[in-house]
Amino acid sequence: MATTMNEIPTRDQIAVEDTWDLTDMFADEAGWERAASSIPALVDKVKSYEGRLHEGATVVAQALAAVNHLQESLYRVVVYASLRRDEDTTNTEANGRYERAVAQSIDAGQAIAFIQPELLALAPETFSTLATSPELHTFAHMFDDLDRQRAHIRSQEVEEVLAQMGDVTRTASEAFSALDNADLDFGAITDEHGNEIALTKGRYALLQESRNRSVRRAAHEKMTSAYQDHGHTISSLYGSSVRKDVVGARMRAYGSARGEALFDDNIPDDVYDTLVQVVREGSPILGRYLALRKQALDVDGLELYDLRVPLAPEPTKHYDYREAVDIVARGVRALGDEYVSDLNAGFEARWVDVHETRGKRSGAYSWGAYGASPVILMNWNGTLSDVFTLAHEAGHAMHSFYSQRAQPFHLAGYPIFLAEIASTVNEVLLTWDLLDREEAQDPVQRFALLNRFADTFNGTVITQTMFAEFEQQAHAMAEGGVPLTLDGLNDLFGSLQEIYTPGVNIDELAQIRWARIPHFYRSFYVYQYATGMSAAINIARAVRDEGEPAQTRYLEMLAAGGSDYPMETLKRAGVDLSDRGPLDIAMAEFESTISEMESLASDGVLRQAAELAARQAEER
Repeated sequence: MATTMNEIPTRDQIAVEDTWDLTDMFADEAGWERAASSIPALVDKVKSYEGRLHEGATVVAQALAAVNHLQESLYRVVVYASLRRDEDTTNTEANGRYERAVAQSIDAGQAIAFIQPELLALAPETFSTLATSPELHTFAHMFDDLDRQRAHIRSQEVEEVLAQMGDVTRTASEAFSALDNADLDFGAITDEHGNEIALTKGRYALLQESRNRSVRRAAHEKMTSAYQDHGHTISSLYGSSVRKDVVGARMRAYGSARGEALFDDNIPDDVYDTLVQVVREGSPILGRYLALRKQALDVDGLELYDLRVPLAPEPTKHYDYREAVDIVARGVRALGDEYVSDLNAGFEARWVDVHETRGKRSGAYSWGAYGASPVILMNWNGTLSDVFTLAHEAGHAMHSFYSQRAQPFHLAGYPIFLAEIASTVNEVLLTWDLLDREEAQDPVQRFALLNRFADTFNGTVITQTMFAEFEQQAHAMAEGGVPLTLDGLNDLFGSLQEIYTPGVNIDELAQIRWARIPHFYRSFYVYQYATGMSAAINIARAVRDEGEPAQTRYLEMLAAGGSDYPMETLKRAGVDLSDRGPLDIAMAEFESTISEMESLASDGVLRQAAELAARQAEER
């Protein structure tokens, strides 16, 4: 399982057609240097409007145009530098460009800080006149949102200080990242073949899918013990991050840290609370699935390290990248000819950086800069999981493609609340397409695909909702003056796991699982994975069942970008998360999946799956 450095190719050994094309952003580093060198002048241009926003719509339009020019130029500088750094994280020149871009971002944030308080200092009638001015018509949503935030915008002096504090308030997050990614040593374990494997987070994920329970247990204990050994440090870092959120919310006169986080996207508190309520009510469905998992694994009791191993082996075939492109394009054809055509054109235009190379950032993501093609980072291993990851990231890329094509720069960016819908719609449709194929009529293959969907739903909706409730309660403790100690956080997370993982043994190592979650340092973020997949299931059902009307609504949602509040944009796509109905539909899809798995199990598929897994092990 371990891969030596000698087996990992260098970037110059990869065919050009398998690398992303960044020339839409800059033709070369010299072009980036010219753009980066121009940023200070753009900052000065923005500053020249400070104190002048009372002069009328023309001046305000000029000032906002200057802000847009700065932000669009800077964002391209930052994105390009980040992408080049991720090609080879050991490249000191690339790292230097990235750090320079980050420093410029901080300077720009300080320069722009006067805009909001200065506009809000205008007389109400003047502000209203600006908001309806023809010269500022593309900024109507910005003015509406700014007026909505009026009670939470501080004076210009305070806003400048808060902007400067941005470099300090990331300390807890960066310290945890350094500990998590660089300093923690997870040791080594021995696999089922007697090979010693140095444990990494990437290898841990693979080892948790091992059919050998002893290997899974050893990996779980080694990995989690590393966090347990640094538990007091991590609890101190997380406590500091939570207190930063609490203080920040109070400085801006929000009722709570969660209130501030949801207010940014105009998300009602009820959306968060209803998600928790519906998922908690769905615990019996998860209980059935976990009981089926216990039966399939033939264990006396479930442990955390039993929750990720597939219950049936997927095909062992290796998927060539271009074969996967065809599979994804066919899988999402329910979204219509236009979507598939545009997606295929993107693949042909080298949106994807395909292969793992020495020093390349691990994992996968989609990113891009306005006016340039979106790009996708992959580390291709040829598994079915890679095929699904490609579908997922392609969903993000297409969202960016359509929003940037339809919207001006300041309206093209879309919030995470919508972003996770676009990616998951693709995954859901791909699952259904694979289930409809002839090979999926084989009981074991069908069970494996259903198992994949069930695990994805569990990890994306149920687990992320548990994480969301943990965040909510941890912040409530801090807001109530309760210290966030290691024991207190462990107790809180352990009690939630009793609810969200019924029938699983929750021991000391399970209780400290919270300490491994980097997303907790971006507070009240993870709930959007759960709402995103729930909304995606509703949209996927609509495009499958309704056809063109639902396709049109969905493509309009993607094209809307950030031109309206995300809840309103989503409503126009046919999903209203202010009501529990879409969440109930998502849970019903999960239950339907579990019911079919139970039916297949009663017909003997678990025995067939075990026999196939044994044959595959012998062949290896």
